Amino acid sequence: MRRREFIKSVGMVGVFSLLSTIPLHAAGYGSKSGSKSPDLMGPFDLAQMPDGNLLVSDPAHYRVIGLDRDLKQVASFGDPGSHAGFLNFPKGLSIDSAGSVYVADSNNCRVQVFDSTGKLKSVIGSIGSIGGSFATPQGVFVAPDGRLFVADTRNHRVQIFRNGEVEAIIGELGDANDQFRLPTAVGVNSQGEILILDSKHGMVKIFDKNLQFVKSIGKDGTAPGSLRMPQGMKIDASDDIWVADTGNHRIQKFGTDGTVRALYGKQGSGPDEFKSPTGLAVTTDKLFVADNGNSRIQVFAKN
Repeated sequence: MRRREFIKSVGMVGVFSLLSTIPLHAAGYGSKSGSKSPDLMGPFDLAQMPDGNLLVSDPAHYRVIGLDRDLKQVASFGDPGSHAGFLNFPKGLSIDSAGSVYVADSNNCRVQVFDSTGKLKSVIGSIGSIGGSFATPQGVFVAPDGRLFVADTRNHRVQIFRNGEVEAIIGELGDANDQFRLPTAVGVNSQGEILILDSKHGMVKIFDKNLQFVKSIGKDGTAPGSLRMPQGMKIDASDDIWVADTGNHRIQKFGTDGTVRALYGKQGSGPDEFKSPTGLAVTTDKLFVADNGNSRIQVFAKN
């Protein structure tokens, strides 16, 4: 049942108001489009379509579902398997300007591209460690210029593709500024800077247009501004950085200068609490959180 309590929680700066909680039932895999409450378990990432519908990756059931503006299920695509068009633990999602859906098909070690109806358009990559291949990729981001950025998690790097071909690779395994340990998400801000969520190091690493390291935000830990195995990141229209601070069971918002602008949530199963949140979608007035461990999505108004 949708919760209508308006619960406010003051962060470092600002107020969030809970609008609704969408329960995601573990039982009943294969629910039909149009059901009032989607049947899935452990939602991982979220992305908003141009028409306002919300896409949700459902790794445990090998699919992606779509929710309309009333948060009712209206679409579902993907079935378990390794053939083209099938999915195996899909995680990160990104949408391009034409409404195509990019899915990090994590356990199949590839990225698949679908049209807005769920019809397969292309497959990028395969298992491996050479350029153009992946090891359990987790995060995907399509830039306005059409480049595809992939957090190639267990190869400890980010790969950049143009027209399906590798254009550049950032990073490798290590602890230097330009190295990573299990990067999980990637994005590009309005200045063209590339932001990479380096989960094991607990920080966001920022690179310029020439792929040179600029600075990092955060460090591993539990204090405000620190991160513990973060899994999700989105950049809003103001270039603020929203991070699903998974191991700390909270959401943090950083300014471009690295300051903490909001810190929200704590561990729990209450309507404004989280258990290992993994994915975010940010609009001008709302924040959607994939509350993975609680098998639900929470929707907040931003003030």
